[in-house]
Amino acid sequence: MTPLFCDILTIDSVAPLRALDKLSKKGIGVYKVQKMGPTRLKLRVKSKETEKIFAIFSGSCYTVTKIRSAGLKRLAEFFLRRMGIAVGVLLLLLLSFVSNFFVLKIEVIGSGARYREEAEEVLAKSGIDLFCVFRADGAETARGELLSLPGVVFASVVKRGCVVTVTLEESEETQVPQRKTQLLAPCDGVLEELTVFRGTALAKEGDRVSAGQALVGGYFETENGETFQTFAVARCSVLQSYSGKYFSKELSERAESQAIAAVHLAAGGELLEAQVKAKAADGGFIYTVTLKVRIVSAVNL
Repeated sequence: MTPLFCDILTIDSVAPLRALDKLSKKGIGVYKVQKMGPTRLKLRVKSKETEKIFAIFSGSCYTVTKIRSAGLKRLAEFFLRRMGIAVGVLLLLLLSFVSNFFVLKIEVIGSGARYREEAEEVLAKSGIDLFCVFRADGAETARGELLSLPGVVFASVVKRGCVVTVTLEESEETQVPQRKTQLLAPCDGVLEELTVFRGTALAKEGDRVSAGQALVGGYFETENGETFQTFAVARCSVLQSYSGKYFSKELSERAESQAIAAVHLAAGGELLEAQVKAKAADGGFIYTVTLKVRIVSAVNL
């Protein structure tokens, strides 16, 4: 097993393989040995034995060259050279920990999701709002008020991470006109999946759809050709291509990851693919990010 702290060396000589015998006799282990040519070997050794190897071959016909550090040693040297990055990483971890106490997103689900605006008002009145610290007593107070909404027979307010999820369930006696009658496409893209529990499908999987297009109608037809109005109960997933730009003063993998994260936040949904192109501009770099995301939507579920 390759050591966690190691150095990559090359050994040049007319007979480089004899160098391995010499190191073995001195009790020095070598790892990932590669023959780079008739006179050169490339290998890894424990960092603490590097100086010893130079001493062993000093004044001999063997030329030893250190290429670079590897493993955790290289990572440690990287952070020591860039202390600002190390501090930034620690601050980011601290920020991620602290952010779990705050509310960064509110979701309303269940058959009573149509009360989204009313639910957000109730939460805000109970002290639960975006970018505020979550309060368990406020959640219980909000739950009691949510149960007073017309037709709502179950309500819960749960926080997971930095997301507060409000679940509202209505009585089965809720009048049909109060429910949404159609499932609409959440965005432009290709319809990946369509599941209809109630209603009539107006599109099929693989179709290209537009945002707001009716995918499921709130009606069904009998064999006799009669049409009955109802409400739609369905879900769908749409594959969307989304493009955005991000500016950074550096050209690096870190900046590229930040660009993808920023555009993904704007696009929403589940990230499936990402393509990034960088172009120098205005003393920095403009990253053009093209994403493929999956957007899921449902009605009366």
